[in-house]
Amino acid sequence: IRKAHHEHNMNDKKEKQRSGTCYCEAVKVVVTGKPLSTSICHCSICQRLSGGPFGIQSLHRQSDVFVNTPQDELWSIQTSKNVTRYRCKDCGSPVYATLSGGKVFVVPRTILFQNQNVDDNSMGGDDDDEDYRPTHHMYYASRVIDVNDDLEKYVGSSSSGQRVLWKKQN
Repeated sequence: IRKAHHEHNMNDKKEKQRSGTCYCEAVKVVVTGKPLSTSICHCSICQRLSGGPFGIQSLHRQSDVFVNTPQDELWSIQTSKNVTRYRCKDCGSPVYATLSGGKVFVVPRTILFQNQNVDDNSMGGDDDDEDYRPTHHMYYASRVIDVNDDLEKYVGSSSSGQRVLWKKQN
């Protein structure tokens, strides 16, 4: 990530920004504008790397994301052909992932919603942040727990051309 490029873009935009840090606060992530989408992922990689039953993340254009730490100063792992995940080298917190050769950034909800009230079970964020409410589940066939909500549930990827809706078995 070229810091100056992102700082320039951020200053030119008058759109809403959200930001957060890793656990030790060494890495800061700032996103500008609305996410492309927000999803709940049940893939085995998200489960294994998060230690939870799923991950919630928002997708953003690379130009809408600023990270104060260069990629070569973060710990990274390529978890699939199209996904590279980045973590803070000091505390190990996941801070973002890249898709499509770095054109799309995936930011964990835990980075952008650190001060959320634990009594809010909407999984979507603050009342004023409809844009960050999840719209669907991905890789629901790999889930380890059922989620009872009205969101669309896809067997695998939610990418265009790959969408297959999960159907509840009786």
